[in-house]
Amino acid sequence: MRRIVGLSIAILFLGYGLVRIGVGGALMAQSLGMIDFTELADAISEVRLFIDARADEQIFPFSVLAYFAYIMTMGTVLATGAIGAIALRRWGHALLGIYLAMHAALFINFQEINPKLIGLVVTAVMLILLIYLRPSRSL
Repeated sequence: MRRIVGLSIAILFLGYGLVRIGVGGALMAQSLGMIDFTELADAISEVRLFIDARADEQIFPFSVLAYFAYIMTMGTVLATGAIGAIALRRWGHALLGIYLAMHAALFINFQEINPKLIGLVVTAVMLILLIYLRPSRSL
């Protein structure tokens, strides 16, 4: 049972990483004019408003494209880390920790506390559970 729960957590991380890659890529493609979907245009407008409203507060200024690239990078780190955790590799857990740091860095950079912080806390708890339930066997 312990292994099944751990594997389920790793698979959830993999799925979420793939979603981040897909959404980030779609939003980036829309921003670059490669595709045109109304729903994506609305999401891009919201992100632009968020970034513009915090332009003077950001530690590291993000453009909209840079933000989407960062989201894709986070997804890549998360998905790769999940694959490593599924394979019981130590680097998988390390990459999942890097993902958490990248996610936390967004809150710090934008100096913003919002409901997405709950997701960060849940992800941290899931990573701790994963390390306990599915310890790595090698580098």
